[in-house]
Amino acid sequence: MNVAIIPAAGSGSRFGGETPKQFLLMGGVPVLLQTLRRFDLCSEIDGTIVALPEAALESWRELLATSGLEKPVRLVPGGRERSDSIRNALEAAAHWSPDGQLPEIVAVHDAVRPLVTPAQIALVVQRAREVGAAILALASTDTLKEVENGLIVQTLDRRRIYRAQTPQAFRYSLLVRANQAARESNLPSAATTDDALLVEALGVPVAIVEGSSHNLKITTPEDLRLAERLLQEEVASRRSSNEYA
Repeated sequence: MNVAIIPAAGSGSRFGGETPKQFLLMGGVPVLLQTLRRFDLCSEIDGTIVALPEAALESWRELLATSGLEKPVRLVPGGRERSDSIRNALEAAAHWSPDGQLPEIVAVHDAVRPLVTPAQIALVVQRAREVGAAILALASTDTLKEVENGLIVQTLDRRRIYRAQTPQAFRYSLLVRANQAARESNLPSAATTDDALLVEALGVPVAIVEGSSHNLKITTPEDLRLAERLLQEEVASRRSSNEYA
């Protein structure tokens, strides 16, 4: 059994406005629901756990009841920090199966990356099954500079630089251990926004699966407009080819 975890309790302050960006409309439905549809269509995912603000739990239970999603979605209260939401979701995942069986692989994904494809999700899960941990990442195409006090310190070799995306998938026991170690070491919350980092801290190798520029993270209003255009193009392409890549 493989479970997706989507932390969606953040305020999205960088986006601006009163509504958190994961609840804004994209293609006529909330961004978060667009994201959930991708996991619902992935053969490697058996169900999804979403961490939400306490005040949003009831309305989302009602929305999901008529969403058309085929696989189970469990809602849990989010925490003050992202790491708290992940911990709540991991605890819920431990009790997901009626027979008490723990998940094999857990795939953590940003609520505001709604254009990831089911195929990409599957590849990351499969790679995590092989090596224990894997993330979707995009090779850098820019020349990167390390800067201090407004001055270049060095030029980095872009052939060795990747931009981390999600999903990030791990063996369940490994991610639980990594989160426990982070709490015991009092790691600052700012350093726990990337789950792979916690696993790396244990000395465990993390594999890379090639990502896509379309798998963008909605951070600004411009990102949302771009995501809308990409979704429209994707829908038009699917209609003409009768496929879902």
